[in-house]
Order: sequence, then structure tokens, then C-alpha cells
Amino acid sequence: MIRFLYNKPSAILSVGMGLGKTAAVLHYLAEVKPGSVLIIAPKRVASTVWRQEAEEWGLFDIVEKMVIVEGTPKKRKELLADTSKPYKVIGRDNLKDVVGYCCDVLVLDELTSFKNHTTKRSKICYGITARQKIGLTGTFTGGNLVGIWGQARAVGFFTNKQQNFWAWRATYFYDAMAGSGKKWQKWRLRKCYTIEDLIRPLQKSLFTLDSADYLEIPKVTYIRHNVTLSDKEMMEYMRLKTMLHIDLDGVMLSVKEQAKFAKLQTAVNGFLYDENGTAYRSAYSTKIDEVVEFVERAVGEGEKILLWYAFREEAIWIAEKLKKLDISFCSSNDKRFIDKWNNGEVDVLMMHPASGGHGLNLQQGGHIAVWSSITYSLELWLQANARLARQGQKEPVQIHVFSAVGTIEVDQYRSLMTKNKIEQEFLELTK
Repeated sequence: MIRFLYNKPSAILSVGMGLGKTAAVLHYLAEVKPGSVLIIAPKRVASTVWRQEAEEWGLFDIVEKMVIVEGTPKKRKELLADTSKPYKVIGRDNLKDVVGYCCDVLVLDELTSFKNHTTKRSKICYGITARQKIGLTGTFTGGNLVGIWGQARAVGFFTNKQQNFWAWRATYFYDAMAGSGKKWQKWRLRKCYTIEDLIRPLQKSLFTLDSADYLEIPKVTYIRHNVTLSDKEMMEYMRLKTMLHIDLDGVMLSVKEQAKFAKLQTAVNGFLYDENGTAYRSAYSTKIDEVVEFVERAVGEGEKILLWYAFREEAIWIAEKLKKLDISFCSSNDKRFIDKWNNGEVDVLMMHPASGGHGLNLQQGGHIAVWSSITYSLELWLQANARLARQGQKEPVQIHVFSAVGTIEVDQYRSLMTKNKIEQEFLELTK
């Protein structure tokens, strides 16, 4: 990886979790010694991982030059202006601070964050000037082939006006929902093209490695738990699906068609948010109860559980039930959550995959993960599961997935598996 980065204005390391993307970039920087560096990463990764990695590898010259840009707006501005610390590490949530930034090397940690070219973060990224742009990811396609353009643009490809996104998409994809009367779009690759055609312009700048080929990763077993909702819950679920309103314990709530799928996800868990973000609970919580019952049994047998959730109210409700059972837990909001988990101070660590799925070493704390609600994002799915299934894990890893029979969650799981198949095809083409 270090050798590959030399003499490439644009480079993408699509490398499996645990193979050392961060370490490779740090060693590369230590060798070429650029005058200035900007590293953009997920918030928690930016605040902890990059400095820790540099220290662990003994790259103290890098450590001395590095500063984590965080704090108040005034403080961040001062840190960015400090020329004595030319290697800046900033979280994605503060990208407005680096509009029009110039540097020698730009590093985009978790490149898939920029797959949507219309977002503010992507537009800011495109406006950053750098002699070299490096993108890091473990899931370049992420099961979403249309997202390739945005990521490639982030590292310096497709800058010509004739290579705009709309022309590119029209060439390679078609809308599978066209003519169906549905308001959303589903882009599918045209039969005359392959994944290989999409990545050919990037081939010389694309480096891939698959963790399974290089690491001794413990066996991972995926276990699905099919939850049967009560007749009352299914009746209200179907009412929401077909009639766009639901009765939650006497409170009648309505939703708009475009928000229906997100609302169906919450309804499966027994609650719904109104337009103001206020959560209303049902009198029933069959799915959450089954998740908590499983956790209780596992903890009773001496296991520690890494629990992934999708919604704030879901986490609050689970936490209330765990507290009643006298099960110790913490979340990623706790500043010491990594130490508490790895040191065995808590029975359950509750996390959202978007806030805790990247770069964290949690394999010391346990070997069982539970998905109370799964995600549509292949990147978040793979990254979250890799927190336990990584080098240093001493036990076979179990990933338990809870989904309600006859609901949107079944489609979510099927969609994830399809996306994973596309990612594996990409890896085989580019190894």
C-alpha cells in the first residue's frame, strides 16, 4: 500500500477492514514528508484513531506535526491557522471550516461518505485543492454502483465538464422504477455494461485487498432471529403500510408517502415519530422484548453483548428495560465507552453503526453482536461487524440479527445480501 501511493495524484485504497489502511498512509506521510496534510474522517475516528495509530507505530515526527481540529468554532479556526502543526485531522461534521482549503495531501478516510455528489460535504471536498488526494475505504462499491462517481470525483477524477454525473449515469444505468408510478428511482446497471466497465478509468489508481485473503480472522456465524409480531401489531403495521396512519395506544398518527418506509422501520419496533420528532410508543414491544430477553440470557451465561440499534427511541426503550433487569450498559456517548467495554466493566455496549462502526478496536470486550434493527448501508453493516471480527479476537464471532416476519426488515436483510454480492464481485475483479 505504501509503495502504491507514490507518484499518484489520485489514489484509492479499497482495502478490507484490519489490513492497515491508516498505518500505510501514516508511514507514507512519514517517508515523503509533505508540507501540509488534511485528513477528513468520521468524527470519532478523527478525534482518536489517527493520532493513536501514529503513536503506536512510533511515528513521532507525524505526531508532533498533527493536530485534531475540534472544539468551538473559534478554537477550530485557530487550529487550522496554526502553521506549527501542518497536519490537520478534522471530523466530517466540521467540513464547513475547510471550504476552499489548500494542502499538499488530502486524505479522505471512509471515502464512501462522499458517494452522494449532491451533499454539502461532497461539494466542500470537491473544492479542496491538493497535489495528491487519497481515499480510504473497505467497501468501495457498497452495493451502490452509482456511488462510484461521487467517490472518484472526491479524489480528483471526473473534473472535466464532459464527465458530469448526469451524463455518466445516463450512459451506464437505467431507472428500474420508470413507468411504475412510484416517486422514487432505482438505478440498475445496463445489461451491455459490467462493473469492470465502470472502474476501468480508475484502474491504475485503485488498490484492493480483501481481509479474508490476508488475516486470520475468527469464524463468523450469522444467526437470524425471526420475530413474530402480535396480531395487533401486524394489523397496525399493515394499516400504516396501506393507509398511511397508525393507532399507537390511542394516539392516531399519519405519515406522508415519501416517509413511509422509514416510519415502517420504527413501527416494527413499536413506536413512531411525529413531524416534530416526538416519539409515541405502542402498548406492545414484541421485537424489543425479544432482543432484551436474548441479551438477558446471554449476560446470564457470562457473555458481553455489543448491541447495534437504528433509532434513538429504540435505544432509550432498550436501555430502560436493561436497567430494570439490573444489566450494566453504556453507550458511545460515554467518553470511556471503549475502555469500559474492553475492560469488561459493562455487560452491554449500545451503539449506532454510524457513530461507532469505523476504526474502533472492540474485539477485546466480547465476541457477540446483536442487531436490534439492521441498516440499509452495506458499509455500516460490514464496518460494524468488523469491530468484533478482526485480528486479536480470540473467540468465534456471532452476529445475531433480529427481524420481524412479514415486514420491511425482511426486505432490508435481502437488500444487504445483494449489495454484499456486488462488493465481492468488485473485489474479485480488482485484486
